[in-house]
Amino acid sequence: MAFQALLENDLKSMVSSWGVRIWLGLAALLAIVSLPVALSERPGAQALAEVLGTYPLIWSTFAIVLSAGAVSSETGVVADSILSKAVTRYEYIVAKLASRLVTVLGVYLLVAIPSAYLTYRYGTGPLSTSGIVWGVLLIGLNMVLLTSLSVTFSTLFSRTLVAVMGAWFLWYMAGGIFAVLEIEHLSPLHLVENLPAILQGDYAEVDRWQILVMFSLVSAAVTGVAVLHFGRKDL
Repeated sequence: MAFQALLENDLKSMVSSWGVRIWLGLAALLAIVSLPVALSERPGAQALAEVLGTYPLIWSTFAIVLSAGAVSSETGVVADSILSKAVTRYEYIVAKLASRLVTVLGVYLLVAIPSAYLTYRYGTGPLSTSGIVWGVLLIGLNMVLLTSLSVTFSTLFSRTLVAVMGAWFLWYMAGGIFAVLEIEHLSPLHLVENLPAILQGDYAEVDRWQILVMFSLVSAAVTGVAVLHFGRKDL
C-alpha cells in the first residue's frame, strides 16, 4: 500500500535525522537537569509547567523546521511520483502529515511522560492527577496544531526557508493575534501561563474543554487546507 510505504519511509527518515536526535537530546537533557532542581525549590505544578512549557515556547522552533520542509523539500521527487501514478496526492500529503505528527508528539511524550510521573511522585504542593493528564494533553494538542500549521505552510510555499519563516512568524505572533480576536484560549502563551493552575486542578473545567475543542477544530481546519490545497496544487 502506497500510503503505508510512504509513512514508514518518512518515519525512518525522521527517526534517523540529526535534527530529531538533537532536539530529543536537548529536551531530555534540559528536563533531567532542571526538573530535580525545580522540584526541590518550587511546588510540583510549577516545576512541571516549566518543563512542559518549553515545547510551545522553545522547542517549537525544532517542530517548525522539521515540519515546514515536509513537502517543499521534495518538490521534484513528489512531482515525478505523482505523475507516474506511483502515489496519489492525498496519500502523499496525509502520509507526510502523519509522520511529522508522530515524530513531534513522540519527542514530546518521551520527555513529558517521565517528567509528569516524577513530578507526581516527588512533587510538593497541590497537584491533581487529572490536572497532570489535562496539562500533558493540552500541550500535546498545541504541538499538533503547530505541526499541522507548519506542514500547511510547506504546501503553500515551494521554498523551505520561506515556509519555515512564515510558520515561525505566525506562531510567535499568535498570542497577539488571538488576543485581538478575543480567542486567547488558542494562544500558546496563555496556555503556558495557566499551566500551573491546570496541573493543580484549579483551572475551570469548561475552559479546559474549550481549549481542547478549539485546538482540535483549528488543527482539523488547517489540515483540511493543506490537503485540499495540495490536491489542487500545480506540481
